[in-house]
Amino acid sequence: MSVSTPLPADATSDSGRVRLYLWPHRLLYIGPGPCTRSHRHHAAQVCWGVGGTLRSRAEPRGQWDEWNGFLVLPDRPHAFDAMGATVAMLFMESEGSEYASIRALAGTDDGITPFEPSQHAAMGLATLASEGGAIDEADAICRAWLGLDGIAPRVRDRDARLARALHLLQASIDQPVRLQSLADTLHVSSSWLSHRFVEETGVPLRRYVVWMRLRRAVEAVLQGASWTEAAHAVGFSDSAHLSRSFRDNFGIAPSSLVGRRDQISVCFDKG
Repeated sequence: MSVSTPLPADATSDSGRVRLYLWPHRLLYIGPGPCTRSHRHHAAQVCWGVGGTLRSRAEPRGQWDEWNGFLVLPDRPHAFDAMGATVAMLFMESEGSEYASIRALAGTDDGITPFEPSQHAAMGLATLASEGGAIDEADAICRAWLGLDGIAPRVRDRDARLARALHLLQASIDQPVRLQSLADTLHVSSSWLSHRFVEETGVPLRRYVVWMRLRRAVEAVLQGASWTEAAHAVGFSDSAHLSRSFRDNFGIAPSSLVGRRDQISVCFDKG
């Protein structure tokens, strides 16, 4: 189900529109490309210059390379310069099944490797950039971009116990989550729950919780909450803890995504 979040027009920008799509295991940003210092993040990242060439460098090598698209491996220091181009950036949970499916395509441990979308995926990303689209459309385009068209997506017709586990997590996201306690509540073993959770969601339980908390925090801020209020509402100790977690996953401060609210359209996957 697609849910578009209405955003208050209380900020101005002449930098262009941002389109943001969030799932339990990935985030797609389409909009003005950043120029960053050397940084690292736990999520894997694929980038494509919708409107031009991109530059990046793997640290500490310090040599800039230009390409239309590339893949950044998890936890690798790198710098990035979109050179004014509109960019599509897809952040994937590094412990998830989607990244595992494409990891062999990297062919290097250097940190950055060329990775361009197919013509079909490139056209889809360009359409999202210019016109937007529903969350299901964006999901199909992301899967085409990653070359996963022939691979079955995560299970939607879930085991009833997994469905209950997800419901419990969503209802108590502000509380500590322990695998054994959740397994006891479901009357299953922790090993069964750990295995089936990855099988049916694509990510381990603990990483799913982190991504869900980050998504919920962004959603809360977009609906008017302060960063401190959002942090407490989703289980972070304070706004600094939230900001660190966001940077660890995406390499940028959360305020950089929601600082221009009149220029952002956001869709959340609720499946």
